[in-house]
Amino acid sequence: MSAAGPVSPRFAVLRPDWLLRGYSDRPGVLANWRTGEARPLAAAGAYVARACDGHTDFTSPIFLPKHQATLNLMLAEGLAEECAYGAELDPRQRFREAPNRYIQYTQWAVTGRCNLRCRHCYMDGPTGRYGELPHDVALGLVEQFVDANVQRLHLTGGEPLLRADFWELAGALTAQRIAIHQISTNGVLLDDEALQRLRDLEADPILHFSLDGVGTHDAMRGCDGAEAAAMSAIRRAVDAGFKVSVTSCLDGVTRDGMLPALDLLTDAGVRSWHVTAPQAIGCWTTASTGLSLDEQAAVCEPILRRWLALGRPMLVTLCGIYAGAPGEYVPPQEPLHRCTPDDLHCGALFDDTAYVMPNGRLIPCPRFIGTPFETALPSLLDVSLSEAWANEGLRAFLGVTKSQVLAHNEECAACDEFGECGAGCWAMAYAASGDVFGRDPVACDLWKSPHRRHLAGIAAGTA
Repeated sequence: MSAAGPVSPRFAVLRPDWLLRGYSDRPGVLANWRTGEARPLAAAGAYVARACDGHTDFTSPIFLPKHQATLNLMLAEGLAEECAYGAELDPRQRFREAPNRYIQYTQWAVTGRCNLRCRHCYMDGPTGRYGELPHDVALGLVEQFVDANVQRLHLTGGEPLLRADFWELAGALTAQRIAIHQISTNGVLLDDEALQRLRDLEADPILHFSLDGVGTHDAMRGCDGAEAAAMSAIRRAVDAGFKVSVTSCLDGVTRDGMLPALDLLTDAGVRSWHVTAPQAIGCWTTASTGLSLDEQAAVCEPILRRWLALGRPMLVTLCGIYAGAPGEYVPPQEPLHRCTPDDLHCGALFDDTAYVMPNGRLIPCPRFIGTPFETALPSLLDVSLSEAWANEGLRAFLGVTKSQVLAHNEECAACDEFGECGAGCWAMAYAASGDVFGRDPVACDLWKSPHRRHLAGIAAGTA
């Protein structure tokens, strides 16, 4: 029997859109900078990914069969590609380790200013209360996102396109291969030139608009012509090939405009529509046109029936009462995670998500705006995002668990819905009661009501 011939060397590089990042609590994550997709890697996967540099021979004995299998899987899934020796890897793709724990997604309110006067603005945009950071300071935040290995950003405001340097900031992010995953805008300033500039940046964000009903949007937004501008921008964005999502705020003024909005948005080709009741923060704390849960359900039911009649044209969520996917009906699955007493009451900040206010304050989410927690949490003008994310004292400060809430709320401890509800949202509970161990009364009413089961039955054809 003749001896086998020499084995040909084998080299590979990461595909151009994939970056290799590491964190203090994860050996490696492959991140797609265009889509925001993240693939956490075990130690073997991180080892192989780091060797996808165009210079490392995978036939070397330092690569075991498990490593070869991992490489083959990465090739099959389009994460890497075989190449000749010496193929160059973009330096931005190379492994870069951050000193902080894993952080994937950050919402950045780049300005607190707005060109509308919305009655429900959580940011208190009509007053411009939170202003915006100077250009050089904002660029400094971009560097913080880079140092912390933030993978994707949601740019919001206020109205983000009001910033004179918006396009420079967006360009700085994409130059560092941070995905602009979403932009929230009222649409007034989003013309064809702006859409082309997004294309030129190689960004493919979800464009998230507001449309508070047909014939009722202007009343909620406090500005004549806002509805026409929003619909024009929505259609323009869909026609340009962008993914478009719309949120509609439901109250006593906008309720009659909601059902007609479904037909309009379906015709426009919108991918997702979210009907929601305004929250009691910011401008809405002085409003008096909110609807009760029963009233919300009365508006949502005909919307659901019309959505079904149209063939489930888009993803839809209705005030927390119903959520449905587009296309053919699929029975809802058991949730991947049910709340347990050991869970954090609010895992937003230190799960993998942060929210950065226009003044640089780091908070878990917009619902904390206007609460004492807003000023108690760190500013990224004083401490870096990496330092804040790794700060155990801050983690302890926000470390209220579900078990502590249960201990202070007998009705939650005895409630059959706790596994789903989890005592609701910490920020909303605190805003309602001033108690850090309080329960969210909105969530409590929602989960105990018959409306969720009733609308689910309509969708399933059993009610």
